[in-house]
Amino acid sequence: MPDSLHPELNECTLAFDLDKHKFLFISNNVSGVLGYSAADFYHNTNLLYENIDPRYQDSVKTQTGRLVEGAAIELYYKFIAPGGQVKGIYERKSLITDQHSGHKILLSTIRDHLPEKLRLQDDAKLREKFLNSVIDSQTNFLIRFDAIGCFTFANKQFLKILGYKKTELTGKHFSIVTIPEEKDICEKAFHNCMNNPGKVVRLVHKKKAKDGTLFDTEWEFTAITNDDGIVTDIQGIGHDITSKNSIEKEIKKTAQKFENFIESISDCFFIINNDWKFVKANAAFERVCGIPRNVMLGKVIWDLFPGLLTTKFEQAYKQAVIDNERVQFTEYFEPLNMWFNTSAYPSSDGLTVFVRNVTEGKRAQEEAIRTKNSLEALINNTGDLIWSVDSETRYVYMNKSYRSLIARITGVEPKEGDYSYLHKGYTADEIEKWNQYYHRALAGERYTIISESTDLLTNQMLSFEISFNPIYKTKGDVTGVGCFSHDITELLATEKAIIDQNERLRQIASLTSHELRRPVASMLGLINIMDRSNFFNPDNKEVIEHLLTVGNEIDEVIRLIIDKTFMDVPLKNKYQSP
Repeated sequence: MPDSLHPELNECTLAFDLDKHKFLFISNNVSGVLGYSAADFYHNTNLLYENIDPRYQDSVKTQTGRLVEGAAIELYYKFIAPGGQVKGIYERKSLITDQHSGHKILLSTIRDHLPEKLRLQDDAKLREKFLNSVIDSQTNFLIRFDAIGCFTFANKQFLKILGYKKTELTGKHFSIVTIPEEKDICEKAFHNCMNNPGKVVRLVHKKKAKDGTLFDTEWEFTAITNDDGIVTDIQGIGHDITSKNSIEKEIKKTAQKFENFIESISDCFFIINNDWKFVKANAAFERVCGIPRNVMLGKVIWDLFPGLLTTKFEQAYKQAVIDNERVQFTEYFEPLNMWFNTSAYPSSDGLTVFVRNVTEGKRAQEEAIRTKNSLEALINNTGDLIWSVDSETRYVYMNKSYRSLIARITGVEPKEGDYSYLHKGYTADEIEKWNQYYHRALAGERYTIISESTDLLTNQMLSFEISFNPIYKTKGDVTGVGCFSHDITELLATEKAIIDQNERLRQIASLTSHELRRPVASMLGLINIMDRSNFFNPDNKEVIEHLLTVGNEIDEVIRLIIDKTFMDVPLKNKYQSP
């Protein structure tokens, strides 16, 4: 090897036989420059390349592959020394042919030095890498056309969404992704940019993907000029607004539905902002308050309706805002002579209020309460017994008379929820009998019975007429039994007295028709034979004696009738001999 190949102190030299793929020479100070000994390189012929920073390997390999005999190249790269230390390297490569062997020899002179050119190259690569990273990480679209409208660049997001490869768009006119219906507006925007460098031209239109799918897009285009002011490129920044448009359409659709809803409901609806000013009101509210919406909107609620001040309405609205919680209440509003059920929903923008006119319902409720109270008073002030049971024969309702009577009969006052006639005081036979009564009614039968019970206080036998009435649901199912009982003890006693009296009258009639008629007939016969022209006829004396006897018989029968009428003495005693 010629002496001229020996390295200087701050550089090392390597000679590599490309044909035999081995090092022919490595200067001793290689370890000072690269950190590895000559023996390391002899042992691993790829050691130099393997420890070049991966970011530079392709460039070094490519440039070395292009080297021709008699020429030289300069390489700048970073080398990873033992221990991970990164060093800046300058390498000069040349290719020669060995005169003795004819082999190709690759000569390398390596310096431990980072020239300014390498630093600038590194900075430029880093800036380019950073810029590409920023561009490719964007969710926005970035595209560029040349002066005739052909693609020169498109970022990854644009290519991904539209389904193209970079090679499929580069050099193609922008109309490739434009629908025919919008070609004119795109052309107009392009020429506007060309004619007005530096001006931002906005454009909203559809982009057509490779598979035909259409995307709504929004763009800002601007022309880029060279140092001479000539437009060289049109650059556009845009984004996909398909989802945004879809959401906006859905929002508009929902808003319209909501608008239709609040206008169609009979409930009053209004919204007031944080300044208590009306921002929305529906037709129902307009009708109730009698104020047109165009007058109402923008006015403060307290100014428009001063009657709300110091009322539950003011208190509840302000409390809802303070607590940021929904409030609901029913209140009378005197200026309108109406009752309103109100629900107020606070939000960051104000208060949304639904108001329902419940005047008719409130009055009906009050009337129902009055009716119920009157009915309760009527039911509880009657001596009749009224109660009801459910489908399991549990008490649902009992009036005072029923409670009082059952307590007198059994010694236990019944309560709602108790099983009817299962509590203390009733025998098994009575319980079974009442179960049959209830189940007949639960089966849909409406009927009346006569029942007798003994009053424990007076030991008197009481009689009741009880009617059983099925209670139906709206669909026709029987859910219980309503019972009405009337004390007929006195009525039965009266009926018995009348029957007894009728029997006595029948007996009186019998006495009159049989026992009284005989002496009367005798008396009439005696009178007919009496000498009435000569009263002192001796024969009259005998007739008169017979008349006296007949008169006594009549008197006896009359006394019997009187005794039967008032004393009810058995007839057989009256006809016994004295």
